[in-house]
Amino acid sequence: MKVIKRLSVLIVLVLIFSMLVACSGNDESSGGAADNKQSDDGNTVSEETNSEAQNVKQPVTIDFWHIWSDDTGKEVAAELISDFQKQHPEITVKDLGVSFWDYWTKISTAIAGGSGPDVAFNDINNVPARAKAGAILKLDEYITRDNFDMNIFFPNLIDVVKYNGGVYALPLDTDVRVLYYNKAAFREVGLDPEKPPTNWDELEQYADKLTKWNSDKLLDRIGFSPFMGNAYLWTWAWTNGGDFFDEQGNPTINKPENVETLEWMVKIQNKYGVKAIQAFNSQTGSLGYSPFIAGKIAMVVDNNTLYSQIKQYAPDMEFGVAPIPYRKQPASWSNGFTLEIVDNKDKAKADAAWEFLKFMTGKDAQMKLVTKLSDFVANRTVAEDPSLMSDPVWATFVEQMNVSRFREYIEASPSWFNSISGEIDAAANSKKTPQQALDDAQKLIENEIANYKQTQE
Repeated sequence: MKVIKRLSVLIVLVLIFSMLVACSGNDESSGGAADNKQSDDGNTVSEETNSEAQNVKQPVTIDFWHIWSDDTGKEVAAELISDFQKQHPEITVKDLGVSFWDYWTKISTAIAGGSGPDVAFNDINNVPARAKAGAILKLDEYITRDNFDMNIFFPNLIDVVKYNGGVYALPLDTDVRVLYYNKAAFREVGLDPEKPPTNWDELEQYADKLTKWNSDKLLDRIGFSPFMGNAYLWTWAWTNGGDFFDEQGNPTINKPENVETLEWMVKIQNKYGVKAIQAFNSQTGSLGYSPFIAGKIAMVVDNNTLYSQIKQYAPDMEFGVAPIPYRKQPASWSNGFTLEIVDNKDKAKADAAWEFLKFMTGKDAQMKLVTKLSDFVANRTVAEDPSLMSDPVWATFVEQMNVSRFREYIEASPSWFNSISGEIDAAANSKKTPQQALDDAQKLIENEIANYKQTQE
């Protein structure tokens, strides 16, 4: 009987153990990759992955530096941080807002000295430089772990946050250039205010009609100048099939299409004359806002920030926006900012910083950046929200991202566009021909690259 009783107890224990194993197995399968849900930032992640990603084990404090230092920007930053901490009570975010003009020196000096924040607001154009220096963390491990969808961003933003194939930053916001035109001025000279110019020839013809001189032979209104606004040589050259570097990173500054573009720009500028332009700039320089808003320029290529300024300074202005007129191919130019995790050799802080990056690039935070700061956000799913796309001006911004480009990042000459600006100015002021100016610019960049290569040997 004792043997039978012992055998019965053993059988019961085996059965109980089997049931526990079965239950455990069911829990694992229901919590694995097969069960997905929508995360707070709008990305689809698995239950298991989401639990790991959202749950920082111990309380942690991270530092976040940014440019929202005063007024509405400061208020929005505080609100976003509060929203984040409600979702992540285990993470405390200490932020420091620094004015735009002082921020870049402060952040670069701090990171170089090893005293930077955990999360840094930074320039999207120079991500590769910081990645190569080892100043910021590669994000691929986090992206893979959390099944984070990079396709929420505009496609042309994704490549510029990569270095050697790895992702080192998340895009936060961007911008794009379009043609702004004064509809009232169009109507005044007999142009159809609903038909802006679409190519270089039309742009020049419209500019001639829209230009007004006063009795003192000074410019009262400029129809259009390619040297005014926010486009620069590279943007116009792209619309003419030009480029400034080949696929191997060799400079093509004096490429025929680029020379042709600068010749066209100078031709239009020469219709006004250097002295008249200087007088015009002197007159409008004290406005505090774009001369387009003051009705002093009838057409200008500028970024989406001008739209915010129009709403602030001239809310009743009758204007339109359109794609940049092109000669060979449509093109625009974008800049932007990122959020990056500074490599402070602290995994707990890095994990918390990643959660903050996801939140700031997610739907709720990005929508607040649009509605409260008028940012043109990097999250395409937010930018294309029907509530925003109902505005035809905003819709044009979004559409032009399909043809917009970033300036090439060249490791050996990261500021090549600044280096050649003096030569472009020389052509604009008739001190050099466009060919001479770009030939000299070509030599300048070639020398920069050669000197860089010598330092690497």
